[in-house]
Amino acid sequence: MKAVGIEIDKKRAICVIVSKDANGILQNVTGKTKYIEIKDDHNNQEIQDFLQKVETFFDEVAPNSIGIISRQTKGKFAAASVSFKLEALIQCYKKTEITFVSKQTLTAYYKKNELPVSYDNAYQENATRLATYLLR
Repeated sequence: MKAVGIEIDKKRAICVIVSKDANGILQNVTGKTKYIEIKDDHNNQEIQDFLQKVETFFDEVAPNSIGIISRQTKGKFAAASVSFKLEALIQCYKKTEITFVSKQTLTAYYKKNELPVSYDNAYQENATRLATYLLR
């Protein structure tokens, strides 16, 4: 089984792939694609390229589950509008259901459970936590 955890941060979707073998062993198998980024969200070609990259990435990985960390829509800590555009493009993927998990849910889960896999860069921590959570 494979799960992709995604954290959307400004103009990039940070992606981590965690696999689970028949013995229940979890492993980070992210590889070279650590994030998918867009530079100009008003450029139609870049939007289409982002969607193409997302679909190609998911097709290559063939995940059993995909999750996105929920972000606030209102208030002082509301996420940037471009991040919701990226989220909508990711949700266009039809081959695997995409679920949303809040940071509070992940925090509560990891207060009682250890993160059994490592990540390469600090910015990948939340996406790694999510991918691992999806395979629990």
